[in-house]
Amino acid sequence: LQRRWMSLLNDSIKEEFDENGVVCVRNAIPMEFVDQLRVAADRNMKNPGPLCDEHSAAAGTAGRFHDDQFLWTRHEECKNYLFNSPVAGIAAQILHSNSVSILYDHLLVKEPGTVAPTPWHNDYSYWHISGEDICSVWLALDNVKRESMVTYVKGSHKWKMMHKITNFSGESSDDGRYDESPNQDEIPLDKIEKGEYELLGWDMEPGDVVVHHGWTLHGASGNADLATMRRGYATRWVGDDIRFDPRPGTMHFNWANNGYDCGLAKGDKMECELFPVVHRQSV
Repeated sequence: LQRRWMSLLNDSIKEEFDENGVVCVRNAIPMEFVDQLRVAADRNMKNPGPLCDEHSAAAGTAGRFHDDQFLWTRHEECKNYLFNSPVAGIAAQILHSNSVSILYDHLLVKEPGTVAPTPWHNDYSYWHISGEDICSVWLALDNVKRESMVTYVKGSHKWKMMHKITNFSGESSDDGRYDESPNQDEIPLDKIEKGEYELLGWDMEPGDVVVHHGWTLHGASGNADLATMRRGYATRWVGDDIRFDPRPGTMHFNWANNGYDCGLAKGDKMECELFPVVHRQSV
């Protein structure tokens, strides 16, 4: 597996990530892991964890948009993927990091006919971190057409935007978890909608991954396909320079209130039982 992911990541892929803030890597994950993760995803949808959000239900719209985190602490298939697949090595190589820890894993499922979109956002604005070495690896568990797939604003990671928090379930269902966020930047929605930025997206097949930086703006439509699930399994990886920064209005506080308190102090390296080191580069 180590030889497999090293052969996948040539210099042009790393350069594309550095320049665009996002890159697609084809056939990155062997199907044995994809098949196992499908089983875990179906099981989790029947018996979700304490951090689960059902965005369509909260917004009162058609379909189901299932969102849950820390599956690896409950499902052996997810833990096996983190520790035994190429995914951590891919993240380390793309980040140019000596080691990577898992921040969390994240299941995002839109059932056929789901109306709810994924609003434009970057991930960094929600996270209790400082530093630059962070990425998400979004793995397709199903065939996904570009029109239903996540779309990225090319180069937006260079803006380092700390934007006002966007509620995935709609503002009318806001539960106040991000009320204390000091973020003031405005997402340039008008410019995005007018086509003033280049948008990147791909048709995806099971085993393909998209790797995006924590600063990269992205969003997605609902799943208009009436026959196909859109199951995405994202893993969030922190590298060498990331430190714990529990700013007000970040995900840390909701996590801690639901039993996922890392126990770190501000400025600590993100390495602990909740954020274990999964990969170290060979010396």
